[in-house]
Amino acid sequence: MTSATEPTEPNEATEPPTAPAPAPRGDKNWLAPVLAGSALLVSVVALLVAVSNEPTTTGAQTDAAAEFGTQQSLFTEPADLGALIDKVRASTVVITCGEAQGSGWVVDLGSPDADTDPEMIALDAEYPTEVITNDHVINECYDDVYAVTATTGDITYEAVLYSYDQENDLALIGVKEEITALEVSEEPQPGWWAMVVGAPYGLEGSVAIGNIMNLDGTDVVTSAPLNGGNSGGPLVNSRGEVMGTNTWTLSGEEEPQDWNVAVGIPAMCAVLVACDDTFTW
Repeated sequence: MTSATEPTEPNEATEPPTAPAPAPRGDKNWLAPVLAGSALLVSVVALLVAVSNEPTTTGAQTDAAAEFGTQQSLFTEPADLGALIDKVRASTVVITCGEAQGSGWVVDLGSPDADTDPEMIALDAEYPTEVITNDHVINECYDDVYAVTATTGDITYEAVLYSYDQENDLALIGVKEEITALEVSEEPQPGWWAMVVGAPYGLEGSVAIGNIMNLDGTDVVTSAPLNGGNSGGPLVNSRGEVMGTNTWTLSGEEEPQDWNVAVGIPAMCAVLVACDDTFTW
């Protein structure tokens, strides 16, 4: 798998809401990041990473796949829900950029191609762990790609913003420390069991459970509730495989919340990375 060769230029800036609020029926309501401490900004050039066409599978991933098993029904709760929660939590981080705070999940995109720019190879070696989050979580860091941070508990990791895709509201971040990656799912089906993990309102490691309602293009609609701070976190199936990146809600005038939506895995292939069949439906 290789990244796009050109960085995405930001379009004319639009301000996301500062707190979750019901939107008129039929309107998307981007999940608002939770307010966090501001960061010192130092202007640098936005960077992209090139990754190989051969994604690697770590021993931890292989063990996890064996633990939860391909025989686990995707329509039912996993036999060991506690173990699945622990697995997904261990691969989910809190992302902070300026005044915004959201979530992110770790994905294994492999190593840089041999013909990649040496500067990019060095950058990938320094920040080997790749994290997917939402563009609206990190858009204050366009001009300072090193201002973004990733944390788990009281541990703060050094990070860099590799690239971003405003249209699909996705971003790719590199982290210095090694964190176990999550695998990606095949195309979800209505009725599948689903779980979201993230930091709604800063409450790290929060879990919510529901099911897949339907798909709308690459948007995965779920009944699992989302709130501000869930932005960028994973929507996983009963095997712990990521079906999408939690991104927005569709709210009604009478009910406080109707739909919760994750951007499906294939949307990552539009700008962030050039995908093989592993990441397409």
